Amino acid sequence: MKPAKLKHALVRTYADVVEGHAMQMAAALSYYFVLSLFPALIFLSAVVAYLPVPDLFNQALALMAQFLPADSMGLVRRVVADVISPNKGTFLSFGILGSLWAASGGFAAAIEALNIAYEVKEDRPFWKTRPLALGLAFMTGALLLVALSVMIVGPRFGEWLAARVHLS
Repeated sequence: MKPAKLKHALVRTYADVVEGHAMQMAAALSYYFVLSLFPALIFLSAVVAYLPVPDLFNQALALMAQFLPADSMGLVRRVVADVISPNKGTFLSFGILGSLWAASGGFAAAIEALNIAYEVKEDRPFWKTRPLALGLAFMTGALLLVALSVMIVGPRFGEWLAARVHLS
């Protein structure tokens, strides 16, 4: 690529980033999704307390420790230790409400960012976009819960299946 074309591409890219408010949209998305992390952890820890699976909570924390930095994992352990108490029902309801509201804010920001990126004028009112964002947040949470369940139960299921078809 010629230097003049490269310079033109870089100038145009910079202009598109500034014009489309890409940095502000990225900041908004990360803010809302990080904001929804702790209510989601509160909700999940309250749900896990009701499940009849032995040591499921420690398995989930061990799985999270594989992906999170040590400092972040320490913070998660402290928050979750405060949550585990006899008032699980209260944390369950507040956790799901807080998590859904914060995550729906993230999805509302994502809808706005995509509208800006694709130059689409938003003509839907708040009462239409917020339920859409809530639905996206709920479905994403449900799919993440299914994925976590598969990651925890998957190895045991694989061992069970291997024993049944005589592969072990």
